[in-house]
Amino acid sequence: MKKKDRSGTTIKDVARETNLAISTISKYMNGGTVRKKNQELIEAAVKKLNYFPNNTARWLRTSKTYRVGVIAGIVNSPHTSAILNEIEKKLRDHGYSVSFFSFDENLDKTKEYVEYMISNGVDGMLITIPGNTEGQLIFPENLRIPVVTIEENSGVIQGDCVQTSCTQGAYEITEHLIKNGHSSIAVIEGRRNSLTASERMKGYFRAMEDYGIPVRPEYVVQGDYIYQGGYLGIHELWKLNEKPTAVFVTNYDMSMGAMEAIYDLGIRIPEQLSVVVFDDFELSVMVNPKLTSVRQPLAELADAACELLLRRMNGDESDYPKRIRMMPSCIYRESVQDLNR
Repeated sequence: MKKKDRSGTTIKDVARETNLAISTISKYMNGGTVRKKNQELIEAAVKKLNYFPNNTARWLRTSKTYRVGVIAGIVNSPHTSAILNEIEKKLRDHGYSVSFFSFDENLDKTKEYVEYMISNGVDGMLITIPGNTEGQLIFPENLRIPVVTIEENSGVIQGDCVQTSCTQGAYEITEHLIKNGHSSIAVIEGRRNSLTASERMKGYFRAMEDYGIPVRPEYVVQGDYIYQGGYLGIHELWKLNEKPTAVFVTNYDMSMGAMEAIYDLGIRIPEQLSVVVFDDFELSVMVNPKLTSVRQPLAELADAACELLLRRMNGDESDYPKRIRMMPSCIYRESVQDLNR
């Protein structure tokens, strides 16, 4: 008699529930591609029957651990938590568990923890490589397991990666300000050695150049992707004799700090200052007026990274290295004043 998994359910039960072949279900659970209809049937049956693959038995047959290592930002960030939730759900559907490590701004430990994960047995890794000096970067091609990097991959490293087109999102949000009559547009930028930060700045600069608007150096403020950076950035801008009519805050943490400073200084949005932000989370709709923002497709980003990693862990190297770019969208709300009227 076939040994059952922890839930008491076997793959035969899933096959019976879906009327699909065991080979089809096994293929999907091991990261293979099946028809969309079959995928939906399998996922529904797995959830209904509470099916958990027996990873110990699978490891004995395949020498796999059915664990994936994930290294990303601080877990209380809504950006990180949205990606992690989707990664955990996607990989769980394929019978994998997740070992997570947050580098929590302590970048020196990142490489050390990668080595720890590998030595303790993971079949693959998903890594958001922090922008830092070359010596602190992790080079996927030197690892002994498949790795997919998310977001922070400059192209210097040859490996699989999934990214949002930050340049496009930043361009569109800056262009929105320009089309509403703004030319005195400030920006609070992120870490200067970060790919996502440099791409967002590239989008801002390109839009300003395309519309023939000179960038004033005093309107470009360093914020380092942290709450305090956004708070101090607004204070710095509001001390200027010629204040900007609009500001583009280039990530969520800085946006929270910027909004606190705006309230502390009694700045009226959008009458005195139009505000647009990169990342669309709860803050954008909780404040009054609601903020115009760039929304990243985080669930799709995580799904694509998982799908690519599952293929690699199952030996498909046909298109290595692969770079996937996903388009953000601009959500237009009430935080921008139309100066053309």
